[in-house]
Amino acid sequence: MLVKRRLVERHWLPEDADIRVTRLRVTAGLAPEVEVFLFPRCSPGYTEVVGAQERVHGFENHVGLFMDRPDASTLARLADRLETTGRMVYEGSAHNPHENTTMLYFAPSAAVATSRRRFPRWELQCTGDLTAFADRRPVRTEALCRAYAALKANHTDGALVQSADRPVPVAVTEG
Repeated sequence: MLVKRRLVERHWLPEDADIRVTRLRVTAGLAPEVEVFLFPRCSPGYTEVVGAQERVHGFENHVGLFMDRPDASTLARLADRLETTGRMVYEGSAHNPHENTTMLYFAPSAAVATSRRRFPRWELQCTGDLTAFADRRPVRTEALCRAYAALKANHTDGALVQSADRPVPVAVTEG
């Protein structure tokens, strides 16, 4: 499972850590799904530090876009747009052979990370194995380090903690 692999690698967890993902759909039809990551306290490797680090860097708060028929040209333009106009930083990718999908991950730039956006990270979930495409896209390691530092500094600010109890909107319409 992709989520488990990323958590195991990020936090040096044991391979037998019980990490699961479930998807919830709140309405019928074409509606957003909520993906919930489950890591029980009784699981090998669980500590409060893991949850705290995930929250500090905003790993659990992200917007996911699904592309059912991605082509290299469209995907490249969207990724370029996220990194330029969207002021995001490409973090890398992962292929999930069980679902035959490829995930491309984007973190906020350091400048954006200080603005306290509700969902600072984005992921593009694409049908198929797009590993070759994703591997050609450069990961800007220094920009990611600055982004993570800004996310951590932003998280420890008292104003952010006070806003944690506000409800999270599923969709926002502009008008």
